Amino acid sequence: MAKASDYDIVTFQRKPGRWRANVTPIVQIATRRQGLTILGFVTTEDSSSEESAAIAADKAIKALDDS
Repeated sequence: MAKASDYDIVTFQRKPGRWRANVTPIVQIATRRQGLTILGFVTTEDSSSEESAAIAADKAIKALDDS
């Protein structure tokens, strides 16, 4: 299962009252691979608070292994 500690999560306010999170993997230079490396993503839906955006990011990270 993907772990949130392997990712850098930055929340941001897209517009007043609408929050999203940017998720970027923390990659060591030695383990970096070309082609299949995820550069990062933004959560797909707006959240009503910064905390709920971070929770949505955690759920998205866990869903990475399900795909």
